[in-house]
Amino acid sequence: MTILGLNEDGHEGSNDLMCEGRDLPWLQDTPADGVWDSWTHVYRDVIVLGRDNIPVGVYNLSSQDLGDAANFAALKQLFLDAHAAP
Repeated sequence: MTILGLNEDGHEGSNDLMCEGRDLPWLQDTPADGVWDSWTHVYRDVIVLGRDNIPVGVYNLSSQDLGDAANFAALKQLFLDAHAAP
């Protein structure tokens, strides 16, 4: 299982701050790649992909604060279910 972040094109100035003190791989979208715009999402969505790189779930961190133990457990379970699926 791999977890990574993707930053929207035009917001490169926040990359250093986002990565400071973290181990999460962080990718920067570019106009040439256009990855950010190819997804149907809203700000702070965690898009969980299955083994075939097809989205199997979306979890929004703005409406579901990970400081709440139940929200943290739900997101963790989403990752585990996606990893366990054939």
